[in-house]
Amino acid sequence: MSDRIDVLAMMISDEEFAEKLQMQHVLGASYESSQGFCGICNKKKGADRMFKLQICSRHSFCSHCIGLYAQSKIRDNVFPITCPGLRCRVVIQPESCRSIIPVNTFARWEEGSAESAIPNGEKFYCPYKRCSGLFIHDRHEEIVQCICPLCKKLFCAKCRVPWHTGRDCDKFQKVEKDREDELKLKLLAEIKKWKECPKCKSIVEKVDGCIHMTCRCKMEFCYVCGGTWSERHWSCQD
Repeated sequence: MSDRIDVLAMMISDEEFAEKLQMQHVLGASYESSQGFCGICNKKKGADRMFKLQICSRHSFCSHCIGLYAQSKIRDNVFPITCPGLRCRVVIQPESCRSIIPVNTFARWEEGSAESAIPNGEKFYCPYKRCSGLFIHDRHEEIVQCICPLCKKLFCAKCRVPWHTGRDCDKFQKVEKDREDELKLKLLAEIKKWKECPKCKSIVEKVDGCIHMTCRCKMEFCYVCGGTWSERHWSCQD
C-alpha cells in the first residue's frame, strides 16, 4: 500500500515539474518576443524602446539610434530620409519621429521634405551666399527683377545671379559665357603648358621648332620665359 502511495506521489511530482518547466518556457519565449535588436548599435532593446517603421519589415532599430540618425541627415540637408538599412530605400516620414527629435530639428525636416518634393527644374535659391531663400519657377510668367523676401536684395530671376545693373540678360549671359570659356582655356593652357603672348595675351602653342616665337600680333618673345625676344634668350632652353 505504501509503495503505491510513493509511486503516486512521484507521478504527481513529475507532473508538477513538467508544468513548471512548460511555464518557464512560455515565460522565456514571451520575454524573447518582447525584445528587439537594433541594427545600428547592435544591442537588444525592450519592445517599448524600439522604433516602429511600419512599412519596412526587414530592418529594426531602437528609437534612440533612429533619432540620432535622422538628426545627422537633417544637419547634412539630406532629404528625403530613408531607412538606414543597407540599400533600403523606404522613406521615413517625419511624423513618425516627432516624439524623438527636438522641435526645431523636426521643423527643419518638414521644410526639407517639402523642398525635396519640388522637381529641381522648378526651384532655385537666392543667389546671395548668406541667404537660402527658396523660389519656385513659374513657367507661365517670366519674372526678371526679383527681391528676395529674406535678405531683401535685388537679383535677376532669369539669370539667377545678383542684379546686373546696366546690362540686359542676353548681354550679361554672353559676357558670362565668354568669361567661362576664357577660364577654361587658361586652365587647359596651364595643363598643356601653353604660353601667353606678353603683348596681346593670346594663347600660343609650340608644336615644334625653336623657342623663338612670333605671335599673330607680330610680337616676338621667348617661349620659355615669356620675355621680349633677343639673342640672349637662346640660353633659356638650357
